[in-house]
Amino acid sequence: MLSNGITYAGRRPLHPNPPQGAYVWQNLTDPLVHPLYPKNVCDTTISSHGNDTWVKVLTTDGFVWETHCASNGQTLVCTEPWAKLTTPTP
Repeated sequence: MLSNGITYAGRRPLHPNPPQGAYVWQNLTDPLVHPLYPKNVCDTTISSHGNDTWVKVLTTDGFVWETHCASNGQTLVCTEPWAKLTTPTP
């Protein structure tokens, strides 16, 4: 989620079904925990598979950046630095 220039990743309990309860949000822009967070972020997306979650952001300059989180059960641990990806070409 992107809110006021801050990118967040969140997780909440999966049971009961449908999921209920509050999300626990992590700020992925803190430079002490997430170095290299890019400037001018305008969009974000999250994908997850197994115990891995990837958060990608797009900047107004057209650059794509990504960070990885470990997602085991109801735990979400995001401590890796942001890395610039190859920019898509039209």
